[in-house]
Amino acid sequence: MEIKNKIALVTGGATGIGRATVLAFAQAGAAGVAINYRSAKAEAEKLADDVTRAGSEALLVKADVKSEEDVRRMVEEVEKRFRRLDVLVNNAGVTHWVPVRDTQKLSDEIWDDILDVNLKGAFRCVRAAAPLLEKNQGMVVNVASISGVLAPATMSSLAYGTAKAALIYLTRGLAVALAPNVRVNAVAPAFTDTPWMEKHYGENYDEVMAKAAAGYPLKRVAKPEDIAAAIIGLVTGGDFVTGQTLLVDGGLSLS
Repeated sequence: MEIKNKIALVTGGATGIGRATVLAFAQAGAAGVAINYRSAKAEAEKLADDVTRAGSEALLVKADVKSEEDVRRMVEEVEKRFRRLDVLVNNAGVTHWVPVRDTQKLSDEIWDDILDVNLKGAFRCVRAAAPLLEKNQGMVVNVASISGVLAPATMSSLAYGTAKAALIYLTRGLAVALAPNVRVNAVAPAFTDTPWMEKHYGENYDEVMAKAAAGYPLKRVAKPEDIAAAIIGLVTGGDFVTGQTLLVDGGLSLS
């Protein structure tokens, strides 16, 4: 698929991987990019200005992917503004930091929140957007995680890894359900240098990053732009690829 003159919707698009993906679409010539956010309004507004400067039209859509009503309204706003949708990137995600071995702390409330956003939220978005995507032989890219493939003791929580593993399976299932008019793939990033991670690790962040990088064959952790580039690559370079998950992990899974 050529991105030039196409329309993309990126959920959780205001910061981190989402922000980098929005900019990548704009810089690749997309006619418009819809930036979904839930609470990061200031960041979304600044990003919209960057998208405009890159030559694309930006649409800000506040919506919580946990809400069916919000998701339906979001897709309706995209259709009203652009009259089409070519690419949906399901990037919105959440986690709760619970040590993997601390099964007692992993409450039902934590499970419900993580599954609702990372798994059911992605499905809600696909369900709402599918009719628009089918009209133009569009594509879905789900942002999973290496934690859905491996089971590192350092992952944010067992619930998060489980949700991302389920998202990888959902990617395969949706690729069958939406064929032949919509392709569905996923990326699975490893540790990525985002404000989300920096906020969690605080003053120890540089040390944590250095330690993590030492275990990667490429000797660095990912930047958001690395994940965005992989997403763009799946969109533009894989017209006969569907149901697949691309590990964007600097070779970590080879170790």
